[in-house]
Amino acid sequence: MNNRAMSDTLATLITDSGFTVPRRWQGRHVLLIPADPDWASVDYEAVQVSRLALRGFFGPGDPWPPADLTLADNRSDLAWHAREFRLQRSFAYHLMGTGCMSCLGCLYLYPSLSAEHDAEAYLWTRSDLATEPSRAMEAEVVDWVTQVWPFTMLAWPGRNISWAAWPQDNRPSYYVRRHQR
Repeated sequence: MNNRAMSDTLATLITDSGFTVPRRWQGRHVLLIPADPDWASVDYEAVQVSRLALRGFFGPGDPWPPADLTLADNRSDLAWHAREFRLQRSFAYHLMGTGCMSCLGCLYLYPSLSAEHDAEAYLWTRSDLATEPSRAMEAEVVDWVTQVWPFTMLAWPGRNISWAAWPQDNRPSYYVRRHQR
């Protein structure tokens, strides 16, 4: 299945379910807002702080974020995420701290090549956050996605499915495929 067909599948799932994609969500520990280039500076800072921890985030061997990632590269990537969100092909959110002064991580919801899953979810928090606040944010976001979004067969590769068990046929994520072009 090509990227366009996969993304159309996710858009169809959202449309057919009657689900309205949230433009923001406020939890107890974090605020989620759609990824957008307007937030490039705070997002870039979070990515840079977490760069080493994020290597392989989208799968074994995934080079994101590259060592030479620039603010302009990050802005371009966020523009892609914003366009995807508007078209309902995929959904990326910034996890924002109090007053939207800092980015605490990101959530990505992508279509899946896996016949067993209707979508893939990826979530990271800054590597310089204390363990307990980070875990509380992650648990809250995972619960929100699981309870609110219309996915019936959601996969969290690298989280609840080990990378060794996930890509039996070496399937890269939607994000990785987009960057392999």
